Amino acid sequence: MAIVVLRELRKELSTDFDPGDAVSRVAAVHAATAEPDALGDVGDRTFCGKPTLDMERVDYQPAEPGASWLPANMRPWECSSCTEALRSP
Repeated sequence: MAIVVLRELRKELSTDFDPGDAVSRVAAVHAATAEPDALGDVGDRTFCGKPTLDMERVDYQPAEPGASWLPANMRPWECSSCTEALRSP
């Protein structure tokens, strides 16, 4: 099963109160399955059940079988529900 890593982003207003677009911040990092029919496409939902439609794909593949699905630099935003679902048989 191919895993796709996705960032769930939230928009925040700038803290300096200047006009302009909201800044995107990472809310959580999720895992989803890749669609088997279209290699590289993402399934409709993450392993924790959230819709993937508005999430941003992370260009990451584990280096070897058994390696973490999550890049080390994104651990602070790890979705524990996705991790738990990946551990379940």
